[in-house]
Amino acid sequence: MSRDYLVRPGTTGQRLRDAAIHLTPVVPAIAAVAIIGHPALWAAVFLPLGPLVLGRLLAGSRETGLGHWARSVDFSVTVAAFALGIYGLLQAAVRVEAVGVLVAIGVLLLVLLLLNWLLFTVVAANRARYGEMFDPPWVVPLFRRTLGANSSNPWLKGEF
Repeated sequence: MSRDYLVRPGTTGQRLRDAAIHLTPVVPAIAAVAIIGHPALWAAVFLPLGPLVLGRLLAGSRETGLGHWARSVDFSVTVAAFALGIYGLLQAAVRVEAVGVLVAIGVLLLVLLLLNWLLFTVVAANRARYGEMFDPPWVVPLFRRTLGANSSNPWLKGEF
């Protein structure tokens, strides 16, 4: 059984802050659309700013909060990297003639990425509200491993 379903200790307020950590990528997404005036795919580079800044404030010094914070940053960085890859694919498709298939594939990937981002963000926030961790299956755990190297907690280190 996965260690994700283990309930971590914490008060209701701490768990609500943990859930809010997973919702912080939405803030830069809304701000980017407000500033630019329309949705832009390249604005995905700002997604990790929410967890990096707001998420760190909400996490405090608790190991559980830091675990949620690291997972949220990893997820946001991975989504931003995929979005930039899709942006590059769409830009290449626009410049090259007779590759309309690339545009269709890029749009399909973009829709799937957006749905995954929304779904996994809501699932992670809901699981955090009940004291559980959530790791999306396709996230590269770069930040969590860096943070976990200085921790004695096995689930923060990624040993699950």
